[in-house]
Parts: sequence; C-alpha cells; structure tokens
Amino acid sequence: MKTLLLSSMLGMMASPAFAQSPTVTNEHKPNEQTLACLEAPTRDCAFTSALQTVISEELGIERAKVLIGVARSMIETGQTDQAIQTLMLALDEARTVKITFVTQEKITEIAPLLARAGDVSGALALVGELQNEGIKDTVLTEVAEEAIAAGQLADARVALGQMQNRTKAFWRELSLLARAPKETLTTVKLPDLDKEVRVLDRTDQRYRGIIHLAVIADRMGDMAERNGYLTEADELFTGVVGLGTRADVVAQRVRAMYDAGMNPALVRASYDLALLHGGRLGRNEAQMLDFAVQVGPVEAGIGYLDAALERLENFKQVDSKAAYLASLRTGQGEEKIAAKMREVLGEVAQLQGAYERDIVRLKLLEGALDNANIDLASRIVKSMEDDDNQALALALMAPLLN
Repeated sequence: MKTLLLSSMLGMMASPAFAQSPTVTNEHKPNEQTLACLEAPTRDCAFTSALQTVISEELGIERAKVLIGVARSMIETGQTDQAIQTLMLALDEARTVKITFVTQEKITEIAPLLARAGDVSGALALVGELQNEGIKDTVLTEVAEEAIAAGQLADARVALGQMQNRTKAFWRELSLLARAPKETLTTVKLPDLDKEVRVLDRTDQRYRGIIHLAVIADRMGDMAERNGYLTEADELFTGVVGLGTRADVVAQRVRAMYDAGMNPALVRASYDLALLHGGRLGRNEAQMLDFAVQVGPVEAGIGYLDAALERLENFKQVDSKAAYLASLRTGQGEEKIAAKMREVLGEVAQLQGAYERDIVRLKLLEGALDNANIDLASRIVKSMEDDDNQALALALMAPLLN
C-alpha cells in the first residue's frame, strides 16, 4: 500500500473532525468501496476500502474492529510502525464507547498484535489494564507466544512471569520453548525445567512434561538427552490410568513433536501410538472431539489429509466445523480442504442472524488465508453480509494480494 495514501487516511481518522462528527450511515450492507475492490482485488484497494469503511462507520467499536484487521495485515506486509499507529487508533476508538467491557475485549486483541509488531512493553502495559485475572493470563500467554516467535525469549518470560496462575505459566513456557526458534534456546537450562517436571504429582502430567523436555532437547540439538527422555516417557506411560487420559496425552505428544518440526520418523511413530489409543475412545463424543482437534492438523501435515477430513464427522456445530477446517495446513491437497470449506460455507446460511453467519465465515477465512487460497478467500469475503465484517475480511486478505 502506498505510504502517502495510508498516512493521509490515518491522519483523517486521528483528526478531531473524525472523532466528533463521523460520517454516519445506518446501512450495514456491503458498501461500494469493498464491492468494487472485490471485482479486481489488489493490496492497495483492500487497505483503502477498509479504511474508507472505517471513516464512514458511526460506531467506535466497529471502527476499532476493522482497524485491528488492517493493522494485522500491515504487520504481515512489513509495515510494523504504521501497524502500531493503527492499533493505537483502534484502541482510541474502543475507548470512545465508554463501556469498560468493550475496551477490555479490544485490548485482548490489540495487545498480542502489538507484541507481534515488536512493541512487547506496550503490549504488557495494555494487559495491565485488564481486570479479569483469567483473561489477563490468557492474553499474557498470547503476548509471550508472539515474543518467542520473534526470538525474544526474555520478553516472553517477562510476560509469563506476570501470570497469576503459575501452573498454567509453567506449562505454557514448556510449550513455547518446544516451538521456539533454535537460536533462542542457548540460555535455556534444561536441568532447571527437569526439576520442575519431576515434582509434578500426577503420572499423566509428568509424562506430558517429559515429552516436552524431549522436544526441547531435540531443538537444542542434544539427541542423546532427547532419546533418554523418550525412553523414560515410554516407561512412565504404563502408569497413566484411563482410556481417555491415555488418548489425550499421546495426542498431545504427537502434536508437540509435529509443531516442533521433529524428525518425521519420530512424529510418525507417535502418530501411530496416538491412533492406537484414540481408537479405544469408543463413542465418547467429547473425548473424540478433543482428540480430533489435536491429531487432525498433524494428519493433514504429514500426508493423511483424508483421515483428517474424516474427523470432521465428530463436529456437529457449523462453527466448530469451520474452526477445525481452519486448523488444517498441508503442502498438498488444499483443494480437498477448500471443497469441505465450501460445503460448510453453504451450511452457514442456515444460521440465524447475519452477525452469527459472518463470525463463522471469518473462521473459514482464516483457513483459506493460511492455505494461501485466494479464490476461496475471495468467495468467503464476497459472502459477508455486514459492511464492517466484509471490510475486516478484505483487509485480512490483503497480504495475499499484489
């Protein structure tokens, strides 16, 4: 997007005239700007039409929603400084509503994106405004995840250190370290983590912890340590009680190994173990659903897409179907995923309420974007019924466009 155009648009939104006398419209059908862009979408028109929609929107909460989407795509296209500026505008718009709950909800979206843009201190300052400790802990984990993805282990640990639930913070650290860039692990002391895992009371928890230690050791390049942990985990597994618990821990095992990019042979062996114990769940719908959420993305990624798609039968609600499909990533067979997404997109029409329908469409859009399927993404964006939701969706599609 042209920097001059963006600066001009942001300047308009930041002006007193915009804040006090916005262009007001009661129409919430897709507007001319987004519809015109969708005829021949480009990155410039995606950003521009989204910002034009913001300018003509009367509600601060809706302006904030679209601005957050614009900022997210700015980050993905390397415009981090402007993304931070846009996020601050979104925060200002949320505050104009003067409803604490609304501002708090938007902070949960804005803070992780600030961290993604490189402003971890700003993100943590915002998190400090959250009043609900459970929500605050969740957002802190998201900030930590963004920080560690950028190789900022110290910042991630600062975020985790502010969590009230120390048990949750410990598990999140193990999970993040298992997926952290290898170069960030030079300061990690595995023996310290080992000591914390050893004092866990439950056998299934110690098993999970040791698997994480094995993955971290693998990422640190210590294969002897990794193999020792895996052997210990196999011995410990005999003490894990309950079919559901066994299926759960081995599903988490293969997912952790897959997410960490471990040796395909090790991932496949753990996948076979997961299939064995997952097959013993019987007709317990809740457990089968949890199992599918963990294992399905692994199957899609290692070449068993058909098996992953068959698990769609476990999901009864259209929104959960959309979320599951959006979690599947594959280097091949994207058209099969797209076909299922189109089926679910058809089911969306049966839901009551345009807002509810658009929320599910946004979930499907995430999958289309992550699989870089421009045609499917465009189809989903065109199906949006609310002007602000369509502008948001179009902004999110911008990184795929030229």
